[in-house]
Amino acid sequence: MRALPGQDRLDRTAADYAGQRGHGVDAQQEMRSGYSDREFQAIMAAARSDVAAIRDRLAAGESLLRRFLEAADSLTPAEREQGVRLEAMARTGRVQVDYRGLSAGEYPAACYAQARQLFVIDPDLAPLLIYAAGLSGRNPETLKELPAEHRLLEERAISVTLTKRRRGKANSRATVHWSVDPDRDLRTMGSFYLLLHRMMARSRAFSHTASVWSIWAGSGRGRARHAATAGHCGPFDAELARKLKLRAWSDRHGLVGDDGAPLEMLVTRMKKTVEARTAKRVGGHLPSARLTNTAQTSFAHYLRADPFITEWAADVLTEAITDAEHHARDVMIRLGGADPKAVPQTARSKAEVGELDTLAASCLDMEHHPAGGRCRSSFLSCFSCSNALVLERHLPALLALVDALREDLQQRDAGQWTARHGTTWQILTRDILPRFSPAQHAAAAQGKPLLPLDLLDGPKEAP
Repeated sequence: MRALPGQDRLDRTAADYAGQRGHGVDAQQEMRSGYSDREFQAIMAAARSDVAAIRDRLAAGESLLRRFLEAADSLTPAEREQGVRLEAMARTGRVQVDYRGLSAGEYPAACYAQARQLFVIDPDLAPLLIYAAGLSGRNPETLKELPAEHRLLEERAISVTLTKRRRGKANSRATVHWSVDPDRDLRTMGSFYLLLHRMMARSRAFSHTASVWSIWAGSGRGRARHAATAGHCGPFDAELARKLKLRAWSDRHGLVGDDGAPLEMLVTRMKKTVEARTAKRVGGHLPSARLTNTAQTSFAHYLRADPFITEWAADVLTEAITDAEHHARDVMIRLGGADPKAVPQTARSKAEVGELDTLAASCLDMEHHPAGGRCRSSFLSCFSCSNALVLERHLPALLALVDALREDLQQRDAGQWTARHGTTWQILTRDILPRFSPAQHAAAAQGKPLLPLDLLDGPKEAP
């Protein structure tokens, strides 16, 4: 677009928008797909283990600090020394390190080792953000701007106002409600948000960020940059593109893709994966599957080009067609108000091979007519008899019977024909034939037998 001539005739706002990258479906299709179920489960397991370790690490530091404040005399000398440092850190926000015996090159590692006892630090961000994306299905920009302000609703859910960045458009805000499981920090997004809030509360008191994210980053260049806040900062306040070293995190956990190569870790692919998994969970019903976008946007940008969704959709269609074909071919109609499920398997097996055939149905018990005795009624009376059973194999004869009845109508008075065959015609055209599919009708029409009209009057005694 930037190379097209005559752009001076375009409105400046329109020209700037048209020159942005990423317009159109083709640009979206060039983007990476989501992860497979195996890859996603491996990523979430690795992130969950790291998140649990961060939670337990901070809980251990808080426990030691509490014990020091409540009963310092009960601690060992080493614990008391550490307690003194933790108390100063909690009060001032500044990391307290015992540098005795350390070389200058070991100072940064010692600072981080001490800071991580009470504060979240930079390396913690990767697993925390990845796990949040896997739980919520939100894009990384929205998660990086999670606010600290929230409302807890009866200990069952939280209400949070999110910022949604949209390319080429003004940012929008939306309020979401995430469920809370009080007993399991890592099960729901609501519980995980509250865990993030607690773990970074001490750091937020010094960084004064409005974000839920707050870390200690007071080593190296951060010492001067964040001197006014004792080394604490909102990691995404200055810019959202903070380097998280996701590749190093993935390599450290030995994550590999389905192709056997080292897994490429992208938080945007986590969102696509959650969109795809949600769509599969609700059977592909996009209005129910959408998490953060309209159904059209979810399809065009996250689902349409995803190979795992394409493969799943093909499997679903194949199963649906096979299932429909199976049910269509498994038509079993019991006439006279009887229950098809009550047919014994032995009788059904005989009916399926033609051993019980009459004119255009099977008779389950010819020796015992519902009115008593052996059946000597017209074949047409089968269609109102509880002993009758209709299967797909009878469809050619049923279609031939319809033809025969139409031909008989041409030779009789309409009133006479209705009196003789009206009930049979209604049962055939209303209760039996509509149960078969158009494809079954078409196939059966190729093999219709010829039914003589005199058969409509039933069996006769031989002379």
